[in-house]
Amino acid sequence: MNPKIDLQLTEIMLYISLLVAFIVLVILYLRSGGKKKRIIQTTESGDNASKPKQEQSILEIFDYLGTKIVHENGTYTVNHKGKVSFFKSWELVPIQFQKMVKELDNRSGLAKKNDDYFLEVINGIYYLTMPDGSIKKYNRLTDVPAYIRKAVGKL
Repeated sequence: MNPKIDLQLTEIMLYISLLVAFIVLVILYLRSGGKKKRIIQTTESGDNASKPKQEQSILEIFDYLGTKIVHENGTYTVNHKGKVSFFKSWELVPIQFQKMVKELDNRSGLAKKNDDYFLEVINGIYYLTMPDGSIKKYNRLTDVPAYIRKAVGKL
């Protein structure tokens, strides 16, 4: 009473491909779990209060018509139309993105000098730079006072 299993070539290939896919999935799962553990360990082990000021990270975020440029400790991350690129220095950043950052810097500087307001949107939150250089944060555009919206042309 031995049941005879008769598998065709296509069935054998199907089982082999399922086995390979399962092995790859297990390997990817184990690799991603190790990275998460390392990130958690480094964040828990560091004490921010005991760090000297020179080790504090400097973060600048620029949003130019949907293109986001993040500068942190000398490295630049550019998100342009969903494509994220990393650059190790300012010289490696493409000229089109350098122009965007320079224009935003110029606009921000002019807003402070001319007693004008500068409004920028980062991740859906409105940041308003006042003429004295202080920055106010608003969740919606309607929260910004009407006379300021008129001054920045968003009325």
